[in-house]
Amino acid sequence: MGEALQIRVSAVTWNEDLLEKLWPRLSELAFSIPVRFEKHGVFDMVKALDEGLTFMDWSTARKEKMGPGIREAARLKKAIEEALAAWDPRAANKLSDQLESMLDTLEQNFTE
Repeated sequence: MGEALQIRVSAVTWNEDLLEKLWPRLSELAFSIPVRFEKHGVFDMVKALDEGLTFMDWSTARKEKMGPGIREAARLKKAIEEALAAWDPRAANKLSDQLESMLDTLEQNFTE
């Protein structure tokens, strides 16, 4: 890293509209949670779902059916951030595939 130039390894949701297309019910739920959003990206959605699981008055059925998957998504998000901080984009990419797969599963298992 130079004196003025900083090199970063990061993960970015390149098209926020994809969330509604890929995970319509999940994104609607996540972005209805009253938290402050910087953007409407994948990491924001996972953070909101994790906070919703903790603080919102969701049904017991939703907590039981979706809770473990939401916690796993939050764990994968953290693991991606850690891989990027360690300058390991290959590991982060592999974890991002796992995170998207978990979000697919959560969308399929969506419970009111």
